[in-house]
Formats: sequence, C-alpha cells, structure tokens
Amino acid sequence: MQSQDSILVYDGNCDFCTRLAKSIREKSNEKIAIVSYHKLSKTELESIHKQLSGELCAGEVQFITEGNRYPGFFAVRQILWKVDKYKYFAFLLYLPLIPFLGMATMYFLKRFRSKL
Repeated sequence: MQSQDSILVYDGNCDFCTRLAKSIREKSNEKIAIVSYHKLSKTELESIHKQLSGELCAGEVQFITEGNRYPGFFAVRQILWKVDKYKYFAFLLYLPLIPFLGMATMYFLKRFRSKL
C-alpha cells in the first residue's frame, strides 16, 4: 500500500458508498487515497492503521489521516474540511449534540444503503 497523508477505506461493493467515494475524490482539494476494503488483505489493512480489520471496515467508512483513524460520522466530519465547497460549514458538525445526530444518521445510512 502506498504511503498517503489521507486514506479513505470504504465498502466497494456498495453502490451508494462507491458514488460517495467518487464524489469525494472529485471534490476534495487534498489528495485522498480512496480504497475498497474488499481489495485489501488483512496485512494491508493493518499496514494502513494498526486497528483496521475487515469487520471494522464492513461496519462503517474509515478515514485515516496523520496516523489517526476516524470512523463513520467522524470520518465525514474530517473529510468535509478537505472539500472547498463544504469546509465553511464543517464547524457546524462540532456543535453540541450534533455528533449524536450524525452517528444516528450514519447508523440509518448503514442499514438502508443498499436501497439508496
């Protein structure tokens, strides 16, 4: 696996997830490596970040930047800072109670993503 500052690991078998990953690749102002966890071995996942596993990646998107791992909603929150169009609104995701709403939204997206 090539060394990158930022890596997004997502479910490449999910059409919704693939569309979002493509959109992130096109709109981000920073180079983000975007890879499907299905294409990586256990060793490759661990080389990206020591806590990554197939089970963890199957549960929610993982964003690794500067050695830190951000799952699900927290990944989205970090990625928005790297997209010019949305970075001015990203601070809203840090307001009180928003993380709880964000995690609930991600939970429902995860459950119904195959229908989106």
